[in-house]
Amino acid sequence: MHLSNAEQWAQLCHRQAELVESLSKTFPERRENHTDLGLCWRRLEQQVRRGETPRVDDIK
Repeated sequence: MHLSNAEQWAQLCHRQAELVESLSKTFPERRENHTDLGLCWRRLEQQVRRGETPRVDDIK
């Protein structure tokens, strides 16, 4: 299923990844968690860009 507003969703995912990753500046002790969560958002962004149906259970 291709989302009709896929580009907007992809941009949202990208911004969310950047936001989460930037939290490491304030909370450096959580850097690994921020990196992992940022990667999940980036994977979701790529799924949306490829026109795949985003699935939460695919994100680990």
